[in-house]
Amino acid sequence: MATSLQPDRTRLTPIQSDKPSYIIREAQPEDAAAIITYFRHIFAEPGINLITEVDEFSPTVESESRIIRDMGRAENSLFLVAESDGRIIGQLTLEGGRRRNVRHMATLGITVAEDWRDQGIGRQLMERAIHWARDGGIIRRIELHVFARNERAIHLYEKCGFVTEGRRRRAVIRDGEYLDDLVMGLLL
Repeated sequence: MATSLQPDRTRLTPIQSDKPSYIIREAQPEDAAAIITYFRHIFAEPGINLITEVDEFSPTVESESRIIRDMGRAENSLFLVAESDGRIIGQLTLEGGRRRNVRHMATLGITVAEDWRDQGIGRQLMERAIHWARDGGIIRRIELHVFARNERAIHLYEKCGFVTEGRRRRAVIRDGEYLDDLVMGLLL
């Protein structure tokens, strides 16, 4: 009899923050339109520390729903959203490796809406994802890329236990400027 190493998703009940009213929960396929709207706002922010430009982001609701559904079914992937009054205000993805030899590794991506930054949402998303990964018993490594200029994010990642493993020099062009990015990792 095969045993499933799939994390117990029933443990990921929404949590209510004691700060301004928001919850953190797993994304659902019916969140697709709201997530697309959220990302369009994020990608359009001047000076944002992300590689995607707003005009490069054009998913359909159906394709975004499929991504959310696929991540929800994968035993080594997680898609969290922070929500306030029905509006997505933050998100975090842990996308696990698809091949057998890298399924223990997940790549992390996180964003928080500009008007909700510095209120602990990023920290709560990170802690929730790391806890989920540890409990699941599959993921043993989480990695991420961050612009070297993004000191606020780097500080958060370090507080969560990530260490810098390398620097990719001039890896990204954003707003006409070459930028370095850092590869950071957390071993569980």
